[in-house]
Amino acid sequence: MTEGKKGRLKLTVEVEVNEELMDVVKEAMSKASSRIPDMMRRGENKQQ
Repeated sequence: MTEGKKGRLKLTVEVEVNEELMDVVKEAMSKASSRIPDMMRRGENKQQ
């Protein structure tokens, strides 16, 4: 840790993540991003 101006500390954290878990998260995020436009269209249809 290094001390910066005004007594603030800068902290760097290393985290080890299970590769399998990361694959699942990435897949879920890509599916969600492809579904967002469809969900928005449905919302607009319900409002009209």
